[in-house]
Amino acid sequence: MRISQLRYFVTVAQLENMSQAAELLHLSQSSLSKNISTLEEELGMQLFQRSGRRVILNAAGERFLEYSTMALRELEYAVDDMQLLSSGRESRIRIGTAGFSDRLGECLAEFRKLEPQAEFELTGNIETQEHLDINQFDMLIYPDTHKYEKYQGMLLYEERYYLAVPANHHLSESTVAGTKLFEDENVIFLRSGRSGEEYPYHICSVLALRFPSVCFADTRELHCKMIAGGLGVGFVPRTSAYLYQKEEIRLIPILDQRFSRRMMICFRREKYLSELASRFRDFVLEYFSVEEKPGETG
Repeated sequence: MRISQLRYFVTVAQLENMSQAAELLHLSQSSLSKNISTLEEELGMQLFQRSGRRVILNAAGERFLEYSTMALRELEYAVDDMQLLSSGRESRIRIGTAGFSDRLGECLAEFRKLEPQAEFELTGNIETQEHLDINQFDMLIYPDTHKYEKYQGMLLYEERYYLAVPANHHLSESTVAGTKLFEDENVIFLRSGRSGEEYPYHICSVLALRFPSVCFADTRELHCKMIAGGLGVGFVPRTSAYLYQKEEIRLIPILDQRFSRRMMICFRREKYLSELASRFRDFVLEYFSVEEKPGETG
């Protein structure tokens, strides 16, 4: 499979017309059709439904479009990075987080005052990624759970969970939630991959809570929509609460202190950090008053 085939596929998918796509790509229509057919043969399935001059994505095509778009975007990032590196203008700082806190935003703003050339690239949904690579980031903020045990980070802060319920739910007027209050509710958990359940899932297992039904969502956005739609209640860490502040949802503090998580911070190894990222690392540790210990890096 070639990168060019992915680009051809994405162009055809967007235009839904083979001749228009061929013209845009400066290819003959027969050459483009052959490339798409070769791609489908390699995947072992059709990606389009043909209807006269129109070519429309089928279910398999819709899914493959997501992967193709992601792959091409990552390639663009890589090329951009290499160009920045070769020009000696490495000003981008990559940050991966599980949620986004006001204090982190304030920290970035303060650093930007000192280093106006700094560019931040944030990924705020690392908890939904099944396989996370520290080498993708200069700084990583992650929950202290089994999933991330390979990282040797430092404690940044602790955050509590809210119980998120639909606005018309019988618990919506509650000021606090105890475990007895929600143990008979349908629950929606966040999960990455087949076994990446969020921390509250394991807390509920330890507490032997039994729910009438359990659903899973693989993104915060979907998790939020399912709760707003009335499919069940869910658990939301404080740094992700802003995503759920909608008319259709109420957030209720949970009394049980076990529904909290330790948030850790780690950085790329010093030798892989740019000069700017290295200064950023020192600034962040001082800003959050994090005591660095020997050997505690990503």
